[in-house]
Amino acid sequence: MEYVKNKEMLAELRILRESGRISETLGEMFLLIAKNLSNKNNFGGYTWKDEMISEAVLTCVKYCRNFDPDKSDNPFAYFTKYCYNSFIGYIKKQNRHGSIKQTLYDNKNLVEKDNFYTYKSIDYADLRSLDDRE
Repeated sequence: MEYVKNKEMLAELRILRESGRISETLGEMFLLIAKNLSNKNNFGGYTWKDEMISEAVLTCVKYCRNFDPDKSDNPFAYFTKYCYNSFIGYIKKQNRHGSIKQTLYDNKNLVEKDNFYTYKSIDYADLRSLDDRE
């Protein structure tokens, strides 16, 4: 399969409605949508592109039963939007984790100097307050 056609995807979603099971073809369509969207300029430079694609496919599988083939005949746009929103959410999550890692790295000398965390786990909020002392 080279690209996803609306008619074929709509037929697969009707089968899903009847049987309650996601076919392998529909799963491949979700994967193809996510892979092609990941190649757009918005998402091209990220090193964790495979994880973003996996997250998007999982989101599509999770919410595919929400699509009603009787109300819409454009499932491609529907699931592309799910993938896009999943990518944005994943990027935000990675940026948040990167920010936490950077704060921990920047404050490692404070942790070692004060022996502040020798008896408990590291708390990001506490490190930020230590950073404000200086």
